[in-house]
Amino acid sequence: MTPSLARSWIVWACAALFYCYQFLLRVSPNVMTTELMTDFHVNACTLGLLTSFYAYGYAGFQVPIGSLLDKFGPRRLLVCAAITCTGGSFLFASADTVLVASISRFLIGVGSAFGFLSCMKLGTLWFPPKHISVVVGLTLFLGTAGASGSYPMSFLVDAFGWREAVWLTALGGVFIAVLMALVVRDHPPKALESYINQHHAIGNPNLGLWEGLIVIVQKRQTWLLGFYGLMMFIPLAGFADLWGIPFLTNVHHMDKQYASLANTFLYIGVGIGTPLFALVADKIKRFKTVLLISSLGTLFAFTFVFYVTPLSPFIIIFMLMMAGILLGGQFMAFSIVCEINPLSVSGMATGFQNMICMISAIAIPPLIGQLLDFFWEGTLENGIRLYSPTTYQIALTSVIVALFLATLAAIFIKEAYPERE
Repeated sequence: MTPSLARSWIVWACAALFYCYQFLLRVSPNVMTTELMTDFHVNACTLGLLTSFYAYGYAGFQVPIGSLLDKFGPRRLLVCAAITCTGGSFLFASADTVLVASISRFLIGVGSAFGFLSCMKLGTLWFPPKHISVVVGLTLFLGTAGASGSYPMSFLVDAFGWREAVWLTALGGVFIAVLMALVVRDHPPKALESYINQHHAIGNPNLGLWEGLIVIVQKRQTWLLGFYGLMMFIPLAGFADLWGIPFLTNVHHMDKQYASLANTFLYIGVGIGTPLFALVADKIKRFKTVLLISSLGTLFAFTFVFYVTPLSPFIIIFMLMMAGILLGGQFMAFSIVCEINPLSVSGMATGFQNMICMISAIAIPPLIGQLLDFFWEGTLENGIRLYSPTTYQIALTSVIVALFLATLAAIFIKEAYPERE
C-alpha cells in the first residue's frame, strides 16, 4: 500500500510559503522607488546600488548552502533564514541612511538565499523521485505568486507610506518563522522512509565542497549556461524587480496600481511558463530548442513594450504576461546543468547556476540607474530627478542587449536532454 504524502506536502508548503514571502521582499522596492529616492535623497544609480545589496547576500550563499543543508538540516536553517529576513525588513523600515538601508537589504538577501534550495532539499527528503519535478514546478509557481504581491503592496505604500508597509510585511516573517519551527522536520516518519529512500543510490555523497566545485567549473558548458542564465535573468533583475513600474508610469503613463498589476502579470507569466516549457521540453525531447524559443520570444516581447508607444494598459499587461511565460523557458538551463554534472554535485551545480544568474541583480539595477542619471533631461521635484520617457527607453535598452546576447549563447549550448527513459 502506497503511504500517504499528506504530511510531506504540509512540510513542503511551509518552506514554500517562506520562498513566496522572500520573493515579495525582493521585489517590494519597485513600488516605492520615488519614496525611497525622496527619503534617502539619492539618484537612480544610488537607489539601484542600494537595492542590489539584496543580491550580494543572496548570491554569496548559493554555493555553500547545499553543504549547510546537509550538515544542519533544512528546519533550523529555514527558521534562522526567516528571522534574518524579518530582522532585515524591520531594519529597512527604520533606516535613516543609505548605509543602514543597504545593510538591511543585504540581510534580507542572506535569509532569502535559503528559500529555494531548502524547498528542494525537503523535496528529496520527503518525496519519492517521481514527485520532484512537481515539487520544483509548484515551488517556482509560489515564488512568482510572492512577486505578484507588489500589486497589493502598492496600495499599502499609498495608504500608509513605505515604512509602514515594510513593517507590515516584516510581521509576516515572524508568523512564517514560528510556523516552520512548529511544522517542518528534517526527516520523514519511518513509514515513509523506505518509500522515499531511492534518491541516494547514485553518485559519491562524500565529495567535498571544493572537490565538487572543481568538477562543476571545469566544464565549458557550465560557464556557457551560466552566461545564458545571467543574461536571461536581467529582465527580471533590471525591469521587474526595480525599474519596471517607474518605466510604465513614465513611458506609458499608467498609474502606480496599474503598473504594479502589469508587473505582477509578468511574474504570473513566469509561474505559468516554467512548468509549461518543462512539458514542451519533455514532449520534443530538446532543452536547447526551448532555450532559443525563450530568449528570442522574450526579446521580441520586451522590444515591443519598450519602443512601441503609446500602448493601452490591456496590451501592456498581455505583452508582459507573454514575456513572463517565455522567460519561464530559461529555467531549463538548470536541467542541463544538473544533467551534465554528476548526481552527487547536482545540488551544488544548481546553486552555482543560481549564483551566476543573481550576479545580474547585483550589477544591473545600478547600471540602469547610472544610465538614467547619465541621460537625465528632466526636472527636479522634491529634490529628486524626474526622468523623461526617452531616458527610460535608452536605459532599458540594456535589457534588449542582454536578451540578444542570451540568444547568441543559446546557439552554442550543447543539447543535453537525457536519452534514458
